[in-house]
Amino acid sequence: MINDRIVALLRDFNPWWEDKEIGVPLYKRHIFSRVQKYLKTKQIIAIVGLRRVGKTVLMKQVIKELLKKGEKKENICYFLFDELLAQNPEVLEDVLNYYLKTISNKGRKYIFLDEIQKVPFWQDIVKRFYDTRNDLKFVVSGSASLQIKKSKESLAGRMFDFLMPVLTFREFLEMNGLKLGKVRLEYNSIRKSYEDVLHKKVLLEQLFEQYVFKGAFPELARESDEEIIKNYIKSSVIDKIIFEDIPVIFNVKRKDVLYSILEYCSRETSRLLDITNLAKTLGANYQTTKSYLFYLKNAFVVDLVYNYSKSTAKQLRKNKKVHIVHSSISITMARHTREVLSLNELMGRYVETTVFQHAKMLGEKVSFWRTPQKEEVDIVLEQTKILPIEVKYRSSVTDEDAKALLKFLNRFGSNRGIIVTRSRLNKRMLDGKEILFIPVWLFLLAV
Repeated sequence: MINDRIVALLRDFNPWWEDKEIGVPLYKRHIFSRVQKYLKTKQIIAIVGLRRVGKTVLMKQVIKELLKKGEKKENICYFLFDELLAQNPEVLEDVLNYYLKTISNKGRKYIFLDEIQKVPFWQDIVKRFYDTRNDLKFVVSGSASLQIKKSKESLAGRMFDFLMPVLTFREFLEMNGLKLGKVRLEYNSIRKSYEDVLHKKVLLEQLFEQYVFKGAFPELARESDEEIIKNYIKSSVIDKIIFEDIPVIFNVKRKDVLYSILEYCSRETSRLLDITNLAKTLGANYQTTKSYLFYLKNAFVVDLVYNYSKSTAKQLRKNKKVHIVHSSISITMARHTREVLSLNELMGRYVETTVFQHAKMLGEKVSFWRTPQKEEVDIVLEQTKILPIEVKYRSSVTDEDAKALLKFLNRFGSNRGIIVTRSRLNKRMLDGKEILFIPVWLFLLAV
C-alpha cells in the first residue's frame, strides 16, 4: 500500500491537477525544441546533465506546453526522487500504480520522473510498464551518465537520451537580453556576423568575461553578487556532487579524496593529467584515483580527453588532458575573485576549457594533439573533416602562432585550421593551408 507521505508528495508535485499555475522561468534553453519534437514518439526521453543546469525546469516547461496545447491535466504526472524516502524501487512502482489507477484519465499519459538515477533498478520497472502499455510516454532525468547508459543497454531501442550541457555562451547572452544568430565556422559567414555586431563588440567582450566567471548555470546568469555566485556553486553544485550524488550511486569510501581530485582537476584544467602522479600526490592508490576520476566524469563535472591518433591503442597509452565542465567551478574551488580574469596565464587556460566545452557540441569526437617534442594543438574536432583548433587568448597573435597547427595539418592531410584569439579576426593562407583567426566570443556563437 502506498505511503501517505508519497501521496502527499505526488499532490505537491502536480499542482495542475488542482488547476494551480506552474511557476517556471519564461526563458527556454535551446534543447527545449529538440525534446518537444520527440514527445510524439513512444520511446522514453532521458535528459541528463550536471546539477543545476535546468533539467527540472525543462521538464516543467514541457509540462506547461502540454497543458497549453490541451492535454488533460490528469494525464500528466511529475515526481522527483530527491528525498531519501523516495529512493526505493517499491516507491517508484507504488507511484506509477497509484497514479495510473487513481488519477489518470483515458488517453495518452505523460510521466515525468526526475533524478531517477537515485532509484535502484528503475529501468526494470519502467521497462515493464513501457512494454505492457501503449498509452504511456516516459520522460526521465538524471545527473549521472553511467546510470543512464546502463539503463540504455537494458532499454535498448526504447530510449532517446539528450545531454543538457551547462549554459552555452549564446544562451548566456540571451538570458542577458542579447539575442544573436548562430555563426557558421566559415570565413565569409564569420566576417558578416562580426560586422553585424561590431557596435556591440565591447559589450560582448565584457559579457564573455562574465560568462567565464559565472556563466554555467541559468540561476546565476543575471546575478552580480560575487559571494552569492560562489556560495551557489559551492553548496548547490560541488558539495552536492561530492557528498550526495556520487556516494548514492557508487561506493565511495574516501569523500575527502574525491573532493581533492576535483580540486586538482579544477586547478589543472586544460593541462595534461598523469593519474599515477596524482595518486602519489594524494596518497591514494592508483585504482581508487582512476575510479574516482571516472565517477566525476560520469557526474558531468570533468572531461578526460585523449591525445589524437588514428590508432586507438596509442590514444589509450598516452596521457590524457583534463577539462573542468566550466571555468566558474575552477574559480570557486580556488577561491579566486573576479580579478583572476586579468591574470593572463590562468585566463588563457579558462578560455581553452571554455572553447573545448563548446567544441564538444560541434562534433562527434573531440581530442587534443601533442608530440613528444611538446608541440601541441589544443583541440581536434572530428566532423566530416578533421578541424584542429588552437587557443591563443592574448592581445597579440601572429602567423608564427600557427606553427603547431600547420604541422598537424600537414601530418594528417587537412587543409583548414582555426586559431581562437582575444580580438584578431582574419583569414591567412599559410603553407597552402587556410588558417582562420577568430575572436573567442565570436567562435562560441557557433554553438
